[in-house]
Amino acid sequence: MVQKILVVDDEENIRFTFDAFLSDAGYQVATAASLTECMKMLENERFDLLFLDILLGRDNGLEVLRRVKEIDPNCPVVMITGAPQVETAAEAVRCGAFDYIPKPVRQQELLRVAVTALEHKLVIDQKETFRLRMEAVFRCVNDGIVIFNQELQVVEINAAAQRIFGSNAAVLGKSLTELTEADCGYLKRFEQLIAARGETEIYRYELNAAADHRILSLSVTALTTLSGKEQGLVMIVRDETTVADSRV
Repeated sequence: MVQKILVVDDEENIRFTFDAFLSDAGYQVATAASLTECMKMLENERFDLLFLDILLGRDNGLEVLRRVKEIDPNCPVVMITGAPQVETAAEAVRCGAFDYIPKPVRQQELLRVAVTALEHKLVIDQKETFRLRMEAVFRCVNDGIVIFNQELQVVEINAAAQRIFGSNAAVLGKSLTELTEADCGYLKRFEQLIAARGETEIYRYELNAAADHRILSLSVTALTTLSGKEQGLVMIVRDETTVADSRV
């Protein structure tokens, strides 16, 4: 799919030059000469990259940058500047700019920055797609999933786990030592297993309470990076009570 780039500059020669260089490189290019024109275009379509003049007529390019990032946070913005002072560049980065490119613009430098920014956008989009897919799985699976960080605080708990453990989202941010029976009764009972912090086989537990009988199978696995650094733990739990009772 052809990547779309928006060039925003009040100087016609800059718009023409960027359009020519980027179009020749195979990109789909649109241009805008003002803040109003830019905002209208962003409301109607999405772009993969934005080149934005830091002085846009009477408008401050940094203010435009802030508004652009509110509309599409994942879109990289490269500032165009005729005075690339350190303070200006630093302020642009603080406001969310990906990079800046000085005038006069050289074709090789423009294309280099465009390629780098678009590669960055692709990585962000892939991560966002993966996150959304995993979030959908996390919400929809029947097995309970509880994720702990390195301090054994609950950072995620899906609806199935809340139902199995008789809990709710109030446990988020609490460590195992802070949880009470009232917070998350069954989860508190597995504190020692979770705190072992190692990959386990599936364990089967039969829990009996005065008015509640549960048979649960669960496993705990360390979440580690490719370098082997532990980032937390994930616990998978399944309520097998109904299945077990049907065999009796």
